[in-house]
Amino acid sequence: MSLKGKDSPRKRCEALAEKMQEMKLDLAIISNPKHIFYFTGFPSNLNMYLTLMKGPRSTSFLAIRSDGQSSILVGESEISNPWLKETVKTKNPLKSIFSDGEIETYTDYDPNNRIVVYADYLSGKFSKWLGKLDGNPSRIGIEDWHLSDLYLSAISGSLGAKERVGISRLILSMRKTKGKDEIQYLKNSTHMLDFAYKCAKRSSKPGKSEVDVYREMNYNAFKEYGPFGWVIGDHVSGERSLGVGGWATNRVLRRGDTLILDLQAASNNYWSDLCRTFVVGETKARKEQKQVADTLIKSLEKAEEIMKPGVKGKEIFSAVNDVITNAGYPKILHHVGHSIGLDDQEPPWFIPSSKEEITEGSVVVVEPGIYKRSAGGIRIEDAYVITKKGNERVSRFPRGLT
Repeated sequence: MSLKGKDSPRKRCEALAEKMQEMKLDLAIISNPKHIFYFTGFPSNLNMYLTLMKGPRSTSFLAIRSDGQSSILVGESEISNPWLKETVKTKNPLKSIFSDGEIETYTDYDPNNRIVVYADYLSGKFSKWLGKLDGNPSRIGIEDWHLSDLYLSAISGSLGAKERVGISRLILSMRKTKGKDEIQYLKNSTHMLDFAYKCAKRSSKPGKSEVDVYREMNYNAFKEYGPFGWVIGDHVSGERSLGVGGWATNRVLRRGDTLILDLQAASNNYWSDLCRTFVVGETKARKEQKQVADTLIKSLEKAEEIMKPGVKGKEIFSAVNDVITNAGYPKILHHVGHSIGLDDQEPPWFIPSSKEEITEGSVVVVEPGIYKRSAGGIRIEDAYVITKKGNERVSRFPRGLT
């Protein structure tokens, strides 16, 4: 079975099972919260607030057998999470999502004993759950980039000293080509950023600070999209824009400053990434600023001409960079772009050494920038779905400086 076009978590789970058969793996243990979501649709410890509060640790585990059958170990409080119930709108949201798998729960919140579950306690529950799994696996796939020694010891103790095979790179390669459901989430997060730029442009006035713009933009995003309509990223103006990126500060915007806003937002845990640059307080950019912006737009258009399945990251870098250097500007200071998905930066990266190819169903961004003291730093970034014959731009906010 091809990994291309797996349009639901269940289909991605089946695709992994087929790859496991090729690798002669009997069982795979999925521990990364992002990958539990990828294969089940269940957002275990996976939204921006929970991750900030709890850290990106494992609170659930998923077992996938080579026949495609699966079992999940999950904390009781995660199943009763009000946000999950509101999103899925059923009395038993996990059962609705994970309809054809086995569900094992444990007490992860107990006011009399523990409030936060760490690996020293959870590894014991993990070990008992492993012992209940059917079969006698001899080759076990693990997320070798993720599992701690406590969980590795639990696997050995419960399943015996069997051969363990790392599958982190395999899962990352699966994520490269998005299914239709993932592409829709990425389009939704891109539209969130289009909205955020409308708000930021209204707020970018002389006398306001970078923090003012950030606050007002997020206030409106929260009103429009709820508490998960959180927008983050680079907010740099004036002389700070020459340094490419950075967090918003109390620096006050001055008329004629360039303001680089390189923003990220997530919809259902899928991240988009766009950049726009505004000239503060002007209805018309200075001639030099317009020349820089026109060059960047031409470099984006060149990327659009060549981006199709099979094109290498280094080829996209060269095409974009050549437009910039041929116009008399220095070589670009940073990468030209990358893929996006469950992370806001995923391979392939568009850098001089990248031989990795983009594929049909990839979602990528291209982000050329020119940083010149007399014009200010200027960067423009757009998002694209790679199609069978080319690409489709999904970001809609105008590229202009004013």
